[in-house]
Amino acid sequence: MMRFIFCYFLLIFLCRYAAAHQNKYSKFCKENDRKSISCNSQLSGQQPIESNVCTVEHYAPDSPKCKYMDFGPFQTNTHIGGVSLKPYLLDEGLSSTNFTVLNITFTNIKWKTMKFRFQPTNYQSNHCRNIILSNDFPIDDQSILYYDCYWSFTDGDYNNTSHILDFIANDGTEENRGQYYFNIPTVQMLSPNVTENEWKPFLYIETLPSVLRLHIMPPPVQLKISGYKIEIRKGCAKGVTDCHDELVKRSSVLMKNYTQEITSDFYYLGSSGLFYFVVTPTHEQCSNNENKCQVVVSPKISISNEVHKYWNICIASVTALVVATLFAYYVLLRLIRRYWCKDYALAEVQDIPAPTKVLVIYSPTSRLHAECVSSFVNYLRSEYGFDVMHEADICCTPHGDPYIWAEDALKAATHVLYIVGPGDESNLYKSIYEKPIVSGAHKDVDILLLSMLRAYRASRHPKDISNVFFEHSNGAIPMETKHGNVFFLLKDWQKLISHLSKNMLPKKQIMRTEKGRCFLDDLTKAKKLLGSKCEKEKILV
Repeated sequence: MMRFIFCYFLLIFLCRYAAAHQNKYSKFCKENDRKSISCNSQLSGQQPIESNVCTVEHYAPDSPKCKYMDFGPFQTNTHIGGVSLKPYLLDEGLSSTNFTVLNITFTNIKWKTMKFRFQPTNYQSNHCRNIILSNDFPIDDQSILYYDCYWSFTDGDYNNTSHILDFIANDGTEENRGQYYFNIPTVQMLSPNVTENEWKPFLYIETLPSVLRLHIMPPPVQLKISGYKIEIRKGCAKGVTDCHDELVKRSSVLMKNYTQEITSDFYYLGSSGLFYFVVTPTHEQCSNNENKCQVVVSPKISISNEVHKYWNICIASVTALVVATLFAYYVLLRLIRRYWCKDYALAEVQDIPAPTKVLVIYSPTSRLHAECVSSFVNYLRSEYGFDVMHEADICCTPHGDPYIWAEDALKAATHVLYIVGPGDESNLYKSIYEKPIVSGAHKDVDILLLSMLRAYRASRHPKDISNVFFEHSNGAIPMETKHGNVFFLLKDWQKLISHLSKNMLPKKQIMRTEKGRCFLDDLTKAKKLLGSKCEKEKILV
């Protein structure tokens, strides 16, 4: 008898608890005639709640005002804080029917108002709310707000259907926009008794200006899920039958934290079409047999080039601005050089080629012969503008190394002149000027250059080799230059200059030197001033 009485009172208590819970839940979540209702019970934080600081504004279900609510263009939502979705089962107490409830959790709140809308992808129904937080309540990064009233009292008709969540947050100074795509999971997927072979993860896709971000809800604690295989596919356009879905990207993710979401990004900037994710949870029972692995397909999201039109215009505008700036700078530079730089103007008009690079080799057996070579080099440089390389340049280099100088000079030279010296029998050393030159670092530079020149015979870029005889030159020609051109100075002076100048016209040759440019400049000025005067005199006559 006592046992029967105890069971009777226990049954009454459970019924009253369930009814009270249902009544409290209905009071907050059920559609009612009031336009706003307090949501203090849904707000969690470190600060105690003493007054009405959270209010939810209701919109009539499936109202045109909710359907055509404007959320603005897509943009980054870094100033919103955290917005996450999580489905769970609503236990209706003694009722045999459980419902799938979608919970929205707002964390690290940075806003004062949050307006959002749920609607299926077919746009046949909608659900809108506006959450308002009081300015008097201090919101910090520990503040959390829960909202889980959408479909709380449905009978499962929404299971496994695609939906869109649009939301926009305002902190008083700026607005931040967000959008999620997701499918409502079935009740069986949320059951605490589900196994690895039956479980499918809940997915939702966050759309950003250039990224589709996949969110995967963590598995139940009793399941041993090792990771996920993620595929990004491009579907066929509506009405097209002769095509197949295209695999865009494939990746794998290992589980590291069983309490946090896993995210994966797909950068779609420049792409268009229907894109979706295919997620396969992996575990021991399906590691060797993929047919035992469950597969979840996300909603298909249409990406259009129209979405990128604004960015394309910006990129094109910036590119055009940069090109126009560079072109204006180029034109200005050309004008400055043409009208203010005398040397460049003359060179541009006459098209003066680069000076010929000439390497001079000689045997320093006679000091007097070496002085003649030095004078010859200086004359070619100053009067004809040739770029002549001579062993006296070694001391002007930073390294002072004859080998390095010889290697660089021979590589740069287009013409090689070997100046033939006096014969050995002519060097009687009667005076100090006829003594051989033995200057330490410059010793045997000619031998070094000739040995390197021998290696250039078989190269793809052979040198133009010539032998030059002065009036006192009666020495032998080395084997390395034996087959080169021969010039006897001063008889062949014009031939040598024409050869080194590559038969350049006299006027261009004159313009290679500073003296020559000054001379031509004076002639040009005189022609302008005196030439016009002469023309006037001819007309008068």
